[in-house]
Amino acid sequence: MRLKFLGLLLLVMMISVSGCKTAGTGKGGETNYSMFFTPADHITQLVQQKDLLKAEQVWVQNKAFFNENPENHPQLEALASSIKLMFQPKLTASKARVDSITWPATVEQWPIIEDKLTDASEMIATATSQSILTAFNQVPAELAQLQSSKAEKTKIITDGTAAAFQKYPLLTEKSFFEVYPVKLNNADFLDSQTDFFTKTILAAKGTGVPHLMNTYGPDLSENFKNNLGAQYYKNALRRVAGKSTPSLRAIIKAFQSTTKAGFDVAEIPDCKIAFVRVTSKTMMKQHGIEFGLGIDVDMPIQAEQAEAHGMFNSQTAKDADIVILINEAVSKINRKTTGYKAEKSKLITGYRETYNNKYDKAQMIYQNAQMANNGLQYRINQFKAQGLGGALALMTMQSEIDLNEKHFLSAQANATNTPRMLNLPVYQKYNYKIVTVKDAKQASVQYYIIDRRNKSYYENHFDITQQRTFKVAYGVQDEDPEANSILSKFKTEQDLENYEKQPVSVNLSDILGHYASQRGKDKKYKNIAKIQKSILNDRNKALAEFYSNKYDSDTGNDPRFDSVVVVFNPQGGMGSGFFVTDDVILTNFHVVEGSQFAEMKLHNNMETFGKVMVYDMHRDLALIKIQTRGKPVTFYSERTLPAGVTLEAIGHPEAYPYTITRGVFSAYRNLQGMGPAPSGRKVRYIQTDAPINHGNSGGPLFYKDKLVGVNTWGLSKQATEGLNFSVHYAEVIDFLKQNGINYRK
Repeated sequence: MRLKFLGLLLLVMMISVSGCKTAGTGKGGETNYSMFFTPADHITQLVQQKDLLKAEQVWVQNKAFFNENPENHPQLEALASSIKLMFQPKLTASKARVDSITWPATVEQWPIIEDKLTDASEMIATATSQSILTAFNQVPAELAQLQSSKAEKTKIITDGTAAAFQKYPLLTEKSFFEVYPVKLNNADFLDSQTDFFTKTILAAKGTGVPHLMNTYGPDLSENFKNNLGAQYYKNALRRVAGKSTPSLRAIIKAFQSTTKAGFDVAEIPDCKIAFVRVTSKTMMKQHGIEFGLGIDVDMPIQAEQAEAHGMFNSQTAKDADIVILINEAVSKINRKTTGYKAEKSKLITGYRETYNNKYDKAQMIYQNAQMANNGLQYRINQFKAQGLGGALALMTMQSEIDLNEKHFLSAQANATNTPRMLNLPVYQKYNYKIVTVKDAKQASVQYYIIDRRNKSYYENHFDITQQRTFKVAYGVQDEDPEANSILSKFKTEQDLENYEKQPVSVNLSDILGHYASQRGKDKKYKNIAKIQKSILNDRNKALAEFYSNKYDSDTGNDPRFDSVVVVFNPQGGMGSGFFVTDDVILTNFHVVEGSQFAEMKLHNNMETFGKVMVYDMHRDLALIKIQTRGKPVTFYSERTLPAGVTLEAIGHPEAYPYTITRGVFSAYRNLQGMGPAPSGRKVRYIQTDAPINHGNSGGPLFYKDKLVGVNTWGLSKQATEGLNFSVHYAEVIDFLKQNGINYRK
């Protein structure tokens, strides 16, 4: 048995020896060396395979082995010599290719020259990276010769860069730097060619300059580009204006030509513009102008806003070379609801006290910790009484003492901070609204451009349409714990108001660009009065059109209905309202209570939004400003009203829109106010038995075609019948006067 084991062992050793000169590889592909296969063996194997460069890498990676085994140095010297012999013909061939370069050369020859220099660089880098050549003094002389030849040719070509650049077709071909045989510092070289580059640009025509700036602009310094732009603009202005004083049209043409060529003009000199807003004050007071217009000065030109006193009397306008008058003929805001969705949430209505189950657990943990702590303290006191031996024992249990203290303090803090009773919130479900609103701004603007230096002016108009869509959250309650999260996802009514208040911006370049394209349409003027008259005529036309669009015509057999609107209560109910001016609605305060906005529907079925302007909680009255125009009611103006006459209420009782009910007038009553915040002061009411129900609130009460009251409240139908009250027209008139509203008499 022993002989069999020895034979098997001998067989294994023979197999190992026979394979010891073969490289093994690990899991990562690295070579595994052993006493039977060393790095020296690996190099021998690679040389036999004529893979000399890989053999050199084995030496680099295993220098420690070869330093410890100097008997292998002859093998390394032989390897270095072989690598030298391998590189010598390649280096010689590369030098011959470099020596064949002649300079100057045509552009067509530049790629071939670049290839030869690139090949030489790669050959030099490869040969230089073979560190075994230096280590065993086998660096071929041909390497230095190639380096010298390449450096010589590179210097010749580099020295000839300026001459080649000035002959290169810069206005049509790709970048010079992309095709030139040697690499350059683009920015530094262009700075050295400032004069030539500038002359080339100023003499170029057509598409050459834009091509030049697109190609080389990123490599030009900012100072060089600014100076270049200023010179180009000056030449362009000279070409357009000649020797005469440049007109505004010439200045714009030169500016457009300069920017089109790819230059940024830092400043347009010798031109000052004043803007004057000459919009009709009547239009603004009558709310015909609902948003302003802003001019975005997007050109490097000196421009200031001037007051419109006398149009040209301000010092700013007097000092200006160009005066631009802005007359907003129409400026309207139109809100349109395109979607509505009710979302569910909950609000906190109060709190209820409940027992905290965690309190007992915290107390139990604290008691257990206290018992453990007392036990430990007892042991500590015993050890202290034992003298030196006890002190040594205490030292060994210090970690136990520290851990016990930590647990005890934690349990004590938890017991202290865990309350016996908890106040849990009481929730109530409610709905808020997500409304999709398209908010559109539309305006028609007339403008006049007056060139004072040439005594000419130009007039035209442009239209503006700007629209944004908002997702607006309405009715989100402050008591809702998710209120901030909800409002962060949507816009608010305030966001819409801010958008509507913002002026619409128009670029100065757009106005002047359109002006510059309208050659031959300037008009001469002898004095400014001619322009003022033209402006006044335009304003009067706009006023006439504005008044012609007012809602004054009757519809149907009872025109009073056209004055009445449906007012949707923020809480989901319905109320009534009516026009007191063509864009102001009056209703009860309790109809819009709780919101700064109101959603309404007109008699022609149009829907609109409005903003609560002011309110009187004692009288229970509120005014709403809306965008849509309507027909205002006419107020009754007599001081007495005959008892027994028929009165008619128009409104939307119990959500039945545009219902008319009749009753008789009984008397004027001075009663304590019934509004949301009544005071001790009496309010004048009209008593009638005309049926007034939920939904009539805020609607008009008519005597014939005159308004005599605002339907407000009635006694409970279960308690009595036919006792209904409307705010007296005198109270309504006082309320309107207090707020500067001109009503129709």
